[in-house]
Amino acid sequence: MMIQVDTDLPAPRIEIFADKDALCASVAERLVELLRSTVEADGVAHVALTGGGAGIGTLAAVSELLRGDASAAPDWRAVHFWWGDERLLPAGDAERNAQQAHEALLEELIREHGLPEANVHPMAAAEQTGSPDEGAERYAAELASHAAAGAALPEFAVVLLGVGPDGHVASLFPGRDALATTGRSTVGEHDSPKPPPARISLTFDAIHSARRVWTVVAGADKAEAVGRAFEEATPVEEIPAKKARGAEETIWHVDAAAAERL
Repeated sequence: MMIQVDTDLPAPRIEIFADKDALCASVAERLVELLRSTVEADGVAHVALTGGGAGIGTLAAVSELLRGDASAAPDWRAVHFWWGDERLLPAGDAERNAQQAHEALLEELIREHGLPEANVHPMAAAEQTGSPDEGAERYAAELASHAAAGAALPEFAVVLLGVGPDGHVASLFPGRDALATTGRSTVGEHDSPKPPPARISLTFDAIHSARRVWTVVAGADKAEAVGRAFEEATPVEEIPAKKARGAEETIWHVDAAAAERL
């Protein structure tokens, strides 16, 4: 299995921040502005969220921004939230990305800022699907139901991604068959090397369709993966994050600790 990086997509650029707090605050501010401008231009904005410390930290920073001044926020009625991947655990489990996002931001948006609950699109929980493959098919159908005619998924203004110490993004792990999945927007993972084993993920095809891909990466344990992602000789099979690119823009937001090997 040899997977190539799509060099037709814009090359990523790197922005380095002093620490995780500075990183999350900056990405939060940019995210709010991007969603506002996208809603104003297109009437709707779709964003795919990520989990992890920096991903959830970014959502918490959005919440803090809104508590300070919500005047620059988008019309949340026109924003749709999706996920890049999910752990196939029971609904409400503290390890689910959707649950963490609800606690960090989404509950507040629904309660105080007019976000319709119908605009939040979590991936299936364990009790809602029989397998990762079935869950992936269900999410693909949900994505397609919000897409333009003839498209498989809505146009994401941005897909947010974390990067694991092993270089995975979403639930696309090194050496797994899911890395080579094409022609589909979602894929099931049965044997993740990181617990729990059962997961659902967007594919690289779906990630590449987004206008923008922003990674948010913090911590010294990510430094090797970040460094290798920017080495030309690194195979995608070893560091999948190398292949994460958006159609118009890719930015790696990295704190100083995670940037040590750049």
